[in-house]
Amino acid sequence: MRKRKKKYIKYKKERVILSDVLPFEVPITFSNRNFYDFLLSCKIAVEGEKIAIGKNDTPTNQEIVKLLFGINKDKPFSNGKVNFEEDKRDAIPFGYKIVHKENDFRELTIIHPKNQLAVIDFYDRYRDLILYYSNKSQFSIRRPHRIAKYTYFKDRLHIEKLAEDNDEIVEQNDLEYENLKTFFVYKKYSNIHKFYESYQYHRCEKKFNYLFKFDISKCFDSIYTHSISWALLDKEVVKKYLGDSKQTFGHRFDTLMQKLNYNETNGIVIGPEFSRIFAELILQEIDERAKQELKLAGFHYKKDYEIFRYVDDYFVFYNDETTKDKILTTFRLGLRDFKLSLNDSKTIQYKKPIITEITIAKQKINDLLNTISYKIEDFEDGLEEDGITPIKKKKGKIYIDSNSLITKFKTIIFEAKIDYKDILNYTFSIIERKLNSLVKNYFKIIDEKNTEKNFINALLELLDFVFFLYSVSPRVNTTIKLCRILRIVTATLNYKDEFNLDFKHLLFKKIYDNIVFTLHKNKTVKHTQVETLYLLIALGELGNKYWLTEDVLASYLCIKVDEKTKDFYSDTELNYFSIVVSLFYMKDKIRFKKLRDFILQRLVDKFENVDYGDRIKKAELILLLFDIIAYPFVNIDTIKRKLLTLYKITDVDLQTNIINARNNWFTDWSEFDFGKALDAKQSQEVY
Repeated sequence: MRKRKKKYIKYKKERVILSDVLPFEVPITFSNRNFYDFLLSCKIAVEGEKIAIGKNDTPTNQEIVKLLFGINKDKPFSNGKVNFEEDKRDAIPFGYKIVHKENDFRELTIIHPKNQLAVIDFYDRYRDLILYYSNKSQFSIRRPHRIAKYTYFKDRLHIEKLAEDNDEIVEQNDLEYENLKTFFVYKKYSNIHKFYESYQYHRCEKKFNYLFKFDISKCFDSIYTHSISWALLDKEVVKKYLGDSKQTFGHRFDTLMQKLNYNETNGIVIGPEFSRIFAELILQEIDERAKQELKLAGFHYKKDYEIFRYVDDYFVFYNDETTKDKILTTFRLGLRDFKLSLNDSKTIQYKKPIITEITIAKQKINDLLNTISYKIEDFEDGLEEDGITPIKKKKGKIYIDSNSLITKFKTIIFEAKIDYKDILNYTFSIIERKLNSLVKNYFKIIDEKNTEKNFINALLELLDFVFFLYSVSPRVNTTIKLCRILRIVTATLNYKDEFNLDFKHLLFKKIYDNIVFTLHKNKTVKHTQVETLYLLIALGELGNKYWLTEDVLASYLCIKVDEKTKDFYSDTELNYFSIVVSLFYMKDKIRFKKLRDFILQRLVDKFENVDYGDRIKKAELILLLFDIIAYPFVNIDTIKRKLLTLYKITDVDLQTNIINARNNWFTDWSEFDFGKALDAKQSQEVY
């Protein structure tokens, strides 16, 4: 295995928007990379209660800044600065849903660009205090520890034999920031599964007889923003000295969280890393109070019990039921002080041997998937030119039975009494490694009769197994891993003229049929499922022969056809993601002209149905506006100018300059590389 390379990065405050302000679960065509580049190229920053343009201060960029950051058109620039008063930074975030549990969704949030700029300023001002307040609790095992100074990269998902371009994830010219996981380095575990396999966990298993797990009920939905000040100062002190407390770090964080959530104080936005930091600071105080309360009651940390908290999940090791009961009571009361509560339905207790159901399932799945491999035989085939050294070659065969794999996998799930969702990320990661190994071995063995057919059949069976697993629990994480697996298959089959066209068609048709089935099964509803939007992009990678028909794509988007007029209509509103991803997929294909025109008209309706005051405040409309004015595939100049007119930009020359300012904003319309995007996404997974 090639060693990961480490690269030092200079501190740039703007990188916050590449790592900490977006949810992980966004379409693969969407990112803040171009937004980040714009901020740097114009040196845009918050200076007190103003936004300043430090470079390239042109009339066009001034208008772009006002548009992008929701500043009223009538506000003038003076000396490269425009007013950005804190009391006018409230904005309406873009909320969308992803699959959380069966028949249940979790709403994630993308905050307005103006609030993203404010988060940059907040991190720059208070990064040291964030670190200070994040390191009070000994219970926390995922907390900001220091500012990240390095980025790591390794081979791309293409195997070396197939890679024709640079295999580094990290690009040059400051683009290394794109793949930073987070602004801070986290201590001690970036992933909960690392804790299960840690020395700490195993030591506690030897030391204690029982493990009790509990979590906080709807933690992020329930957090009261004012409670950050209670955690950092004291509830009574804050209330007594309310005026003075407004200048504190806690109050500033409280204000920021309110403004980016349209002045909401009950609940915080879900998805971005900074929300986890906000929750962490509150939970740190709850931990410390609980520890002191337990000490006063005669229960000593690391002697009578040990507690580990990963975000809002608690792991309690103990020997005596009295200890457990006291810990539960203490946390129940402590959480109540901050308007939080325990999730009693998700408490689990284990006794020695302390091994979770997931750990048992992992071991069995690992054993099962180890059967996916080539049977390699070495043999001698003549002599080298020296007439002495034998020429060594390899023969290989592989057999995969998808039905057998599916049955055995279901048996493991049943016997371990876990859900598919608990183990699919792990399973797909193993399959990806196995697939890479299969491809490498295929190119190493000699090409005998049926060697290619044997390999193709193995891939067909493996894809049947993979799509079965995906269908039982489609989530964003597993979708990304599925797309990585599909990418390896397509890259392999597209390698030079290595494969028979009929065999290639069999595999591509298998991928096409399964994706179409998944799209049909998970039709877009009011809140687009980000999971299936990934598959739409993956489908586009198969080539011209495997494009969806206009009717199938329309059906997926819940767009119907009037039986009499044959015109499209829809009872549901298309959101930002469904609009831009479908437009990205359709590109300039003539077959989609009618559907594309319909979607573009519905897009205009979204803007016209909102008054100017809300139009500049809604994150969804700002993101959509900037993506559409950069849309390159067909000429929609009239629509672009109409949208800008709705934002009170009527000068034709200024409109032209804004339209031509950048090729991409939030959606990568041009130069999109699916493989690189998947690698970048893989490197960003943190939670």
